[in-house]
Amino acid sequence: MKEKLKIKDLLSWTKCRLISGNPEKYICSISTDSRTIKNGDFFIPITGENYNGHDFIEASLRKNACGFVFESKYNEKLKLWEKSIKTKNLNDLIILKSQNNLSFLNNIAYNYIRKFKPTVIGITGSAGKTTAKNLLVNILSKKRKIRFTPGNYNTEIGVSKSILEIDSKTDIFIAELGMRGKGQIKLLSDICNLNIGAITAIGQSHLAFFKDLREIAMAKAEIAEVLYRNNGVLFLNNDDQFSDFIEKKVSCKTIRFGRNNNIAFNFIEKNTDDMGRFMFDLLKGSKKIANIKLNVPGYHNLYNACCAAAIALYLDVDSKTIKEGIEEAIIASSRMEIIKRKGKIIIDDCYNANPLSVKRAVDALVLISKKRNMRSVAIIGDMLELGSNSSGLHREIGGYLSEKKVDVLIAVGNLAGDVCKGFKNNINFNNSKIRYYYFRDKEELSGKIGNLLKNRDLILIKGSRANRMEDIINLI
Repeated sequence: MKEKLKIKDLLSWTKCRLISGNPEKYICSISTDSRTIKNGDFFIPITGENYNGHDFIEASLRKNACGFVFESKYNEKLKLWEKSIKTKNLNDLIILKSQNNLSFLNNIAYNYIRKFKPTVIGITGSAGKTTAKNLLVNILSKKRKIRFTPGNYNTEIGVSKSILEIDSKTDIFIAELGMRGKGQIKLLSDICNLNIGAITAIGQSHLAFFKDLREIAMAKAEIAEVLYRNNGVLFLNNDDQFSDFIEKKVSCKTIRFGRNNNIAFNFIEKNTDDMGRFMFDLLKGSKKIANIKLNVPGYHNLYNACCAAAIALYLDVDSKTIKEGIEEAIIASSRMEIIKRKGKIIIDDCYNANPLSVKRAVDALVLISKKRNMRSVAIIGDMLELGSNSSGLHREIGGYLSEKKVDVLIAVGNLAGDVCKGFKNNINFNNSKIRYYYFRDKEELSGKIGNLLKNRDLILIKGSRANRMEDIINLI
């Protein structure tokens, strides 16, 4: 936390109750994780699906936390905590009581960011949001004082904690906004107090929580409510099938970005190197702004770069800074990351997976394999949270792999068996090069993978986060 918080202000912001401590004192740092808590941190225990942070209040106090907040339903535990801490008197601690600690944290962030009033940019989408965010961060950090959500800090906890890194010198805050259900994008947008928003793409992600793609599009479009209130602007991918639908539903100003069209910000792809990294012209309307080379593979990343560049141009960033920012950007690990190992090339896109992102990664695999004349191998894990049509969507990916003429499929996981079925039903059996294999888990694969791969193979590894597909890299 960059700026200390007065207890009195915190009480006003969160409507919590002061149990002990001086309201004129300050909190200098906040932690939600007792494992990493440092001397003087104020501990906010969060309750999740599989854990309860209240179980670690005693541990946080043993690490010299300055205090904690607890939810009112745990009121009877206060005496227990007091008895268990021999070295501290609870009267010396800052102790607060809230109705809900996640709301407590969100309310702090909500009010904290409004103290400093930076320009706030929020990026969401079913695919590409992290890469678009990272590209934009690299552009804007060259000229402005910025803060942003690191890594996968795209939830109510991560975004709120990132906001607390803002200070009076911060010009711009950039937030990646994740979503697993209705109302989450609206909540995150409201906490951040967005001025600029972007939706990278709409795809079949988190279908376990939505009826169909239209519902997903509407949930992403929640970003527009705060933008309208703040007289902000929403950037939409002109080539996404749901952008017209979203534009009709929202009230805020919209700006389009996309490929070679008569729109505000667009690109024309040129050539690509043998690692699938595209060169492209960036245009504002019909005027060429810059010639840029991506440092990350995949045609889909042209859209992520164009999204980042469009927002930067809207903020009057010069073309030289935009070009340098995109070309020099370091993309997050396990997102189309190239690894060379033992005569093979691995495309590590393990971070997460849904049908849209898998198809984009497969396109890059096929492109690079043709450029380098290498055998294409796709190691595909389960795609999670796809709802009742999960089996059909996995088979669809198998069909897509076959359609794209991927040479070898290695499917890993309970759901990935359907990828094999879709692949098998669509392959040309006259092509003797094509192979497919199914393994129930990584352990079963580990004893066989050495015999399946060859020197000069190009290997894509892709699956949902829970699969930890990156473990397979160490088997190659």
